[in-house]
Amino acid sequence: MANGERERADERFEKVAEETSETVTHAATVLEEELAAGLAGARRLEEKLTESRRVDPEAFDELVARVRTDGHALIDTVVGQLKMADDRRGEVIRRYTSDAHDALDTVLNLARLAPDVANGLADRLSSPGPAGPTRTDR
Repeated sequence: MANGERERADERFEKVAEETSETVTHAATVLEEELAAGLAGARRLEEKLTESRRVDPEAFDELVARVRTDGHALIDTVVGQLKMADDRRGEVIRRYTSDAHDALDTVLNLARLAPDVANGLADRLSSPGPAGPTRTDR
């Protein structure tokens, strides 16, 4: 590879590295802002849980909906920045975008089970049970 070609390749790599750094910085800023906004809802849920020892399914669903909306917006923001950086990676970006959206939805769908699990556990712990282990005859 000639010096001129090497210098052009180095410049392209430097440009991609700089754009990637800007993308990561922008995504981190957006994430920080969204997390700060979502903390209020999480704190309300925590206060209610501490107060009543119950998870309010409606409040939890509201929090999950906010996280879902913000998470998808964050994914789209990062993808938008990546597309601007280099259009040749289109297919890979499209696959990763789809996977990221699917993973976020799967995790949040599983998280929606948390109120029922937590409330069921609280019920079991608060209900009077036998004084000790019972023996069963076989």
